[in-house]
Amino acid sequence: MAIGKMQRYAKVASRREVEILDSLKEYYRGKWSLGRAAEAANIPTRALMDYMQKHKLPYYSDRSDSEDGLKKVSEIRSAP
Repeated sequence: MAIGKMQRYAKVASRREVEILDSLKEYYRGKWSLGRAAEAANIPTRALMDYMQKHKLPYYSDRSDSEDGLKKVSEIRSAP
């Protein structure tokens, strides 16, 4: 019983991370603001900023940050 519950929590957590990564991808492409990305991921802006700091993702300020951010989002997504 406990294993099934843990598996459900893991699915929810991984789904949430996918939503965060998808919204960050749009942010780094320049389509969304940071606030809009947080709204799309259904988390507070501060939580999204904390996620970015935790994973050493750059705050978008120029093209190189955008490219670096997209690269790191892909790396996080492909990590086991």
